[in-house]
Amino acid sequence: MGINYAQWRSVWAVVFITLAPAFGSAQAANQPVYYVYLAGPEVFLPQPVAAGEDKKAVIAALNRRHNWPFQLVGLYPMDNEIPDFKHDRATGLKIYRANIALMDKAHFIAANMVRFRGPSMDVGTAFEMGYMRGQGKPVFAYYESKPFYGRSEKPGIYADRVKQFYRVDKARSGWDIHGQSIEDFGMADNLMMIGALDDAGADIQLTFVAAIERIAAHIQARTKKAPTHQMTMPAH
Repeated sequence: MGINYAQWRSVWAVVFITLAPAFGSAQAANQPVYYVYLAGPEVFLPQPVAAGEDKKAVIAALNRRHNWPFQLVGLYPMDNEIPDFKHDRATGLKIYRANIALMDKAHFIAANMVRFRGPSMDVGTAFEMGYMRGQGKPVFAYYESKPFYGRSEKPGIYADRVKQFYRVDKARSGWDIHGQSIEDFGMADNLMMIGALDDAGADIQLTFVAAIERIAAHIQARTKKAPTHQMTMPAH
């Protein structure tokens, strides 16, 4: 029994629809994987695990949308399973060491530098940025305030936030009420944090998506610049 063109085309359409996801998965499996440590005070939100899962889902969607020749994968502090969890010093140190292990695994950090309980960023996030920079790993950041304060803010200037969220000496510009100078170099936060971003050729991005796309652009630029024999590809 013969088969006409229309039937032949229909058969191959079914085959393609059936096998395409498998081909896509195989392609992704053969791509290098870069891990991104997701730092920020999201761990203090009412639904901290969901916040991390949402960010990892955004990264997965960006992988599909841009079809990069690599995969980005998010590592979130609450990916860690902490045995015998208690609100005590021993548990705190377990969390610290588990987060260090995640950062050791990561190739990049994407940190939310949103103001947190004051005019500056979360101190734990600042440490994590410094830790990654100390390992020679590129540091990227963004400023996302809506999950914390119900509205979007721009990073602005640190000295202006001090005036807004701290007590300053109204008689002497640039000083607080304790007689201590207020850092003002026209930067969004402490100069050491902005310097860490500048080392990667970046600044604070306005969205998480923009920060992840900057990481992808950094990888692509490095891949084009470096000879093949000098490229160190990450393990899967």
